[in-house]
Amino acid sequence: MDLLKRNMFWILCGVAGAGGIALGVTGLRAMPQVKTEMEAAAAVFSRLDPIRNNPVNQRSIDAEQDRIDSIQEDYEAVLDRAKTLYSYTPLVEGALPDGPPLKRTEFRRKYTDGMNRLFASLNSGGLPTAADIATMAERLENEKAASAQRARGRSGRGQPTQVAATRTPAYVLTAEGVRQDPVVRATIAKAQSFYCYGIDFPDAKPPDRASSLQFSDADLMRDVTTVDAPDPYDVWMAQVGYWIQKDVVAAIVYVNEQAADEAKAAGKDRWVGTMAVKDVISIKLSEYVPSEGDLVAVAPPGGYTPALPPGTGESVFTGSVSGPTYDVIQFSVKLVMDQRDITTLVERLCNNSFYTLLRVAYQAVPTNRDMKKKIYGSEPTVSVVLDFEVVMLGDVFRPLMPESVCDFFEINCAEREDTEEDQG
Repeated sequence: MDLLKRNMFWILCGVAGAGGIALGVTGLRAMPQVKTEMEAAAAVFSRLDPIRNNPVNQRSIDAEQDRIDSIQEDYEAVLDRAKTLYSYTPLVEGALPDGPPLKRTEFRRKYTDGMNRLFASLNSGGLPTAADIATMAERLENEKAASAQRARGRSGRGQPTQVAATRTPAYVLTAEGVRQDPVVRATIAKAQSFYCYGIDFPDAKPPDRASSLQFSDADLMRDVTTVDAPDPYDVWMAQVGYWIQKDVVAAIVYVNEQAADEAKAAGKDRWVGTMAVKDVISIKLSEYVPSEGDLVAVAPPGGYTPALPPGTGESVFTGSVSGPTYDVIQFSVKLVMDQRDITTLVERLCNNSFYTLLRVAYQAVPTNRDMKKKIYGSEPTVSVVLDFEVVMLGDVFRPLMPESVCDFFEINCAEREDTEEDQG
């Protein structure tokens, strides 16, 4: 019994390590639970530590120590596997954790370029401009003039001129109705030139028009003309936001490329109407999730207002919060998409990663009878809000974390320094 007490921590670690190996095989989907078990084991060890006295049976202890060492090796292998799932590298080497001003200035440029590339990869667009509509109106006038000339020719030969209906009895535009409306024609032509709707950062006009991706709101991160370097805190938060949004955008691009391939194989055009994700309304991230705080109202689907993440651990079913060994960030994604592709998108983002789906809420998008606003095609679509959290292992990320971030979020920088020494 004394032997069990003295070695209870390592035995518990062995149990958690064995569980971790199983999780490594299945994609590490329950890794946050393993971290919780490890923290519980550490607590038990701290309570048993005062009763650790001189050993009575050294031979038995040595044998047990050999077994513990073997389990530790297995556990380290699991952690190494976990670290491979974080395929993240800083945008600028040497800018973190507390790089010199020149490195941080270079980071601002690389961050801006990186976010622009992320947005461009969506292959998105918007509603037609006034110039687009004017061009289409001019084309329509030319078509009407040509049609009138043909009608005069037919009437001279005694052929009656037929007028086609512009709307159905249900007041839906017919093909002739579309042809005669320059706004509708410009809207359709624009929608046929991209895969999904999206709003670029310079085009955002809050609160009515929010950008699809979350760009850092730090003044010195947005102003690329200044020579002043952004703070290490802002560099770190921008870097983490870039990493997470890169994963989300990659998942969106993946499901849309799949839809594009299917449309091509079926002989259909590849445009918004045949895509899985038709509108990227917003991606919004929280800061590090505390154990408690002000609750944010659950973001409903529908409309074009950005959806905000819950922001606290007590407001989600996992209860995950930043702690001694890892940090937690929540984020919300609001999209208009084909409901059948939601599971594919979630699986693409969460499989073999530390992302956990917290909540899904969606509702049908009303039929666009006038076709003068965003056009999503003939398939039924939904407005969906997806809430996620990501667990960031301290062993991986804290060596890159600036001291100002540690101080602001009350993260133990001494533990970070210990981690750096261990890695060195």
